[in-house]
Amino acid sequence: ARPGETVALVGESGAGKSTVGRLIERYYDPMQGALLLDGVDFRALDLRWLRSHIGLVEQEPVLFDVSVTANIAYAMPSATTAEVQTAAKLAHAHAFIEALPGGYEARPGERGVRISGGQKQRIAIARAIVKKPKLLLLDEATSALDSESEATVQAALDSLMASTTTVVIAHRLSTVVGASLIVVLDRGTVAERGTHAELASRPGSRYSQFMRHQLLA
Repeated sequence: ARPGETVALVGESGAGKSTVGRLIERYYDPMQGALLLDGVDFRALDLRWLRSHIGLVEQEPVLFDVSVTANIAYAMPSATTAEVQTAAKLAHAHAFIEALPGGYEARPGERGVRISGGQKQRIAIARAIVKKPKLLLLDEATSALDSESEATVQAALDSLMASTTTVVIAHRLSTVVGASLIVVLDRGTVAERGTHAELASRPGSRYSQFMRHQLLA
């Protein structure tokens, strides 16, 4: 995938979606075959360099009981105040942060217990933006949010995805329809691949079955 393109991984629970995410981050290496980045085996890449170029936004982001500024700059400690605030604006987070008691110096609490789910996600997205990742890994970052929060968080994600190669671990149809490539996994192997239009037009395909349920496991 090229910058600005999105690859969506779909499949039933246990199909291997999260495993691919772990392989991309090199929490472990493939026992067979290889994962390539620009034609280079991931195993040949320096681990610290690789992870420094990956931005991760999960369904339940990890926040710490330090200032909002420190949470956003966690993956890029050298980030300036201006860079942190620019990232927050792109993540649609600046306004609510400014409204917090203490603003950017406010502490969201361990795991973000003092702010809403949508606010936590937008801080996590700002953290990914300030890192300027070459690859963005999204583990269904909006699935636990209400519709209003989801729309705001999705707008923030769109800002980040526009210039970054994105891999989405998808759990529902709305997330994958616009993907450049959809990969349907089944028990660790690629069962189908194509765009939404291509896969949806194949009668009896696994993807069309997912589409009928409007929900991906």
